[in-house]
Amino acid sequence: MAPFGIFRRKKKEQAQQAEQKTLLEELCRGDKELYEALNRTIMLNPDMAMKEGIDLHLQRAQEFESAGDTIRARIAYQTAGEISLYEGKLAQAQKFFKKAAEVDPENQYRKAFDYYIKKENAERALTVAQEFYNKKGKRAVKK
Repeated sequence: MAPFGIFRRKKKEQAQQAEQKTLLEELCRGDKELYEALNRTIMLNPDMAMKEGIDLHLQRAQEFESAGDTIRARIAYQTAGEISLYEGKLAQAQKFFKKAAEVDPENQYRKAFDYYIKKENAERALTVAQEFYNKKGKRAVKK
């Protein structure tokens, strides 16, 4: 028969696992709106998007938009916004996320894009994103 201490230890371990937060959750410090916006717009592997560059994503977005392919246009604008966020370019990030929301207004990320419209929200998101990238070892370039 197992001693009863084993059951308490398992319960304690389960409680600790439930309390563990991701780095992004920790950096957002309980701000649910900020977390939801960044969770949808932060790049986990910026190197992939950076290879092609922001100009190519922007060009694709405009081509898709003129062709009427709103979903692909939204994705390209979103990627351009994510790269801008990574590079620390606040005004560009706001512009591209706003465009992504306008092009495909019925998409599931609309709330995250709308978060960036307010400058104070965008500034807070940029600060947390820069801290996230620095802690993850993905160094952001501020221009």
